[in-house]
Amino acid sequence: MTIDELKAALAKILSVEEGSEVDWTNIEHLSERTYIRLTEPGTPQDFPYEDVVGYLASFRRRQADSEFADRQRQWLRTYLQA
Repeated sequence: MTIDELKAALAKILSVEEGSEVDWTNIEHLSERTYIRLTEPGTPQDFPYEDVVGYLASFRRRQADSEFADRQRQWLRTYLQA
């Protein structure tokens, strides 16, 4: 997985999460698929690994805690724009 592919996958998750009808099952699927791709050989490690994995793993907490969700989404928007 390249950094561009990672950012595209994260942007897709964010767009689903910010949609009018949030599909948490789809977010779970996309998050798990992205996490698995991060383990592929050759995936560069020049990204904020712990933050990205934390975002991918915390979809249930975002679903339940809107303040936490807002902070994580803001972090992700900043990362995607960098």
